[in-house]
Amino acid sequence: MVQSYTCLVKREGNQYASLCVELDVASCGQTKKAAISGLQDAIETYLAYMVAEGKESEIYRPVPMKELRAFLFPENMTEERSLKAIPLQLQYA
Repeated sequence: MVQSYTCLVKREGNQYASLCVELDVASCGQTKKAAISGLQDAIETYLAYMVAEGKESEIYRPVPMKELRAFLFPENMTEERSLKAIPLQLQYA
């Protein structure tokens, strides 16, 4: 089954943080590309685990609003930033 997931990426200091909104899975990397690739790997690992454990009905677990706000609008943010959501297409059994 192919699913589409929303990936948010932001710069944090000298690296990039990535977050899958629908699954509450995160990763990071030295570049945007590395952060997205790491997130894709983390999502695939999470999906494989959930399927192997027979927990398909529990796969969808969106990021709690409080955590999403903290990711998007950190307390120490002093400048306005633009944000772009990146769709990821993944397939799992």
